[in-house]
Amino acid sequence: MHRLAWLAIPLSLAACGGSKSAPTLTVTCTGGIQLVGAASVDVPGDMANGRPTMNYPDPSNPGKTGSISVEPHGHCKVTPQTPS
Repeated sequence: MHRLAWLAIPLSLAACGGSKSAPTLTVTCTGGIQLVGAASVDVPGDMANGRPTMNYPDPSNPGKTGSISVEPHGHCKVTPQTPS
């Protein structure tokens, strides 16, 4: 009987937290927030009009890709946002 009780504990704990959402990314550049809710951000270092760019799957238009150009002498920070 004691063995059966010990088996019940891991089974009940296994069901906890099974429906958590994946974290998303927020991009903040000089001047403010540029992107919220991205699943990923690609920073290839390619230049567009003389500016470094970042590409991302557009969270509001599935199947589309968006891009952010960094201002001259600016910087950007990519931070994860965990769902609450």
